[in-house]
Amino acid sequence: MNAKEQRRQDWHRRIAAYRASGLTMKAWCSANHCSVEQLKYWLYKIKRVSSSATPNPKTSPVQFVPLATVDPPGSVSPAPSLILHIGEASIELHSGFDPMLLREVIHALTSPC
Repeated sequence: MNAKEQRRQDWHRRIAAYRASGLTMKAWCSANHCSVEQLKYWLYKIKRVSSSATPNPKTSPVQFVPLATVDPPGSVSPAPSLILHIGEASIELHSGFDPMLLREVIHALTSPC
């Protein structure tokens, strides 16, 4: 390992110790014999290197993860439903509803009396 890599590893350890200490920059630097400017420099440098190695979520492709749900044994899952709110009225639809009836109800709710 060359001197540059050794210095970088040393500062990685020092920054980890600084973050774990809970001290202010000035207090930590005073106790660890370095300047605040050195600490700021290495914080910036290490952050910049690590952020360039981490993929940017804004430019990374979206990946979907398959998800399976399992009802516990003996449980009864409710029938899927959809609730429509039209003004102050609410209509709950279950699978197999009559679309013609829904159209007529919506027309009745939205038509002037």
